[in-house]
Order: sequence, then structure tokens, then C-alpha cells
Amino acid sequence: EDLQPVFSFKIRGAYNKLAQLPAEQTARGVVTASAGNHAQGLALAARELGIKATIVMPRTTPEIKVEGVRSRGATVVLHGDSFPEALAYSLKLVDEQGFVYIHPYDDPDTIAGQGTVAMEILRQ
Repeated sequence: EDLQPVFSFKIRGAYNKLAQLPAEQTARGVVTASAGNHAQGLALAARELGIKATIVMPRTTPEIKVEGVRSRGATVVLHGDSFPEALAYSLKLVDEQGFVYIHPYDDPDTIAGQGTVAMEILRQ
């Protein structure tokens, strides 16, 4: 997975989830809470698919991670000092702005996308 654009399998899940969304949902934009690889994967996948993405990250997130997300085209919102606080704020944005929440791991489409790495390993 070091050859992936974001150096992680997380882009597989993010891209697969976004590709499954109906046009009505992609038009609203997506949001997630993450301070790591899911954030960068979702940012890049959304840019490639022409979907507006907002990533809520804790204020304590290292600047290199924040810049990694921004450089991939997403809007970064720094909120809270922990992941639970960032998550709560991202869910508030779903309610207030109508974004679609993209879970980093607890979603069948995300899991299916991330799982494609296992299929590749088995083929090798």
C-alpha cells in the first residue's frame, strides 16, 4: 500500500463509498472526522470524483496531516482536542449543512473497498 497516492489502503474504502453514493447525495458534499489516512484518502477520492469534502480534524492533529488533506482538495475544519470531539462536530455539520457522513471503517461500502487489498494479496 506504500504505492497508493496517500500511502494507505484507506483510499480504497473512501473511493468505493463515494462511488456508491447517488447523485443527490454527492451534490450535498461529504464530511468525515479523521486525523489520519482516512482523511487524506477521502480528500483525494472526493477530488477525483468532483465531490466537495469537509474533513473535521482535532486541533492537535500534526500540521503535516492537515496539509496533506488540504493539498488533496478538501476543506479542513480543526475542532476539539480529541477524535470524539471532532466526530461530534462532523455529525453536527451533517445536521446543519446536509453533508453525507463517510465513516472511516464502520460502513459496508467502506469495508468492501478496503478489503480489496486482501484480494490482491491472495492473487500474488
